[in-house]
Amino acid sequence: MRAIIVFLILTSTAYSNQGINIACVNMKNLLDKEVKVDKFYYDEFKLQYFDEDLKTFLDIPEKYVFSNNNSFGAKFPKYKINFDINEFEDGRNPIMTMTKYDLDNQEIIGDYLCDAKVNLTNG
Repeated sequence: MRAIIVFLILTSTAYSNQGINIACVNMKNLLDKEVKVDKFYYDEFKLQYFDEDLKTFLDIPEKYVFSNNNSFGAKFPKYKINFDINEFEDGRNPIMTMTKYDLDNQEIIGDYLCDAKVNLTNG
């Protein structure tokens, strides 16, 4: 009996962290031949963006990150990015969008359509 319990404990997979891999495309560039995809990663501890030059994800400092019920994002000195989860009453799948807002000129400088995939991390 002990062997069975030990076997079950050792072979079970526990997920302790659930993050989201996010890929966003500027909606006005959706029909371009070469679309630039902005990549992000978000979990309860951090928001990261993919740096094309360094080919790696970099942390956005925690002091810039915010979140509430259906949105999260980051505020920088010149602009703010805001991810929204849009749910529909008619049962369609929710979609994620990102808005980039220029704080100096107080205008939207980009609306993005995002694809989000849940990423489970073993714990």
